[in-house]
Amino acid sequence: MQYDADLLTSVSQGTLAATLRFFRFKEPTVSFGRLQKWTNVASLVPLNWTAVQRPTGGGIVFHKSDLCISLCWPHGQSPLPTRPQDVYRWIHAVIRDGLMNDQLTMASCRDTCDELQPFAVRECFSEPVGHDLLEGNRKVVGGALRWTREAVLYQGSLHRELTSTQEDHLLSIFQNHLNSCG
Repeated sequence: MQYDADLLTSVSQGTLAATLRFFRFKEPTVSFGRLQKWTNVASLVPLNWTAVQRPTGGGIVFHKSDLCISLCWPHGQSPLPTRPQDVYRWIHAVIRDGLMNDQLTMASCRDTCDELQPFAVRECFSEPVGHDLLEGNRKVVGGALRWTREAVLYQGSLHRELTSTQEDHLLSIFQNHLNSCG
């Protein structure tokens, strides 16, 4: 997570261009949002799991074999949206298209929970919010943002099995969308 925090700083300072990266954690890890407190989430971390705080917001995420996506870019860089709510829709549509899976749907208001868990202990993948990707009723793609004056950092996670061919295709689709910058 420190890598992404440093990435945001570098993009904000103009010393690094927009950057996309895919990664997986080496060991079972729980990440929690930058506005959550360790004292609130500590009891939710399974024994022998690592815990780390993300530089983005959002809730608790249990990482085992999920594919994590980090995308950081300067404000105003086309084709990326300029409003936070549009960022989720754009990125998650690219993921859906890249996975070529017609069964993935984008969560709308009707898919979101009426009563969310308390923020301090909210688990990201237990409750869909707008523009998350669902497979049936199960949330499989979620993300969080960090928005500064100069740059934006998106961190997301895909909680479904992917072949290396699917991962390569997804990376290629992202690169194609990002290369369409005006």
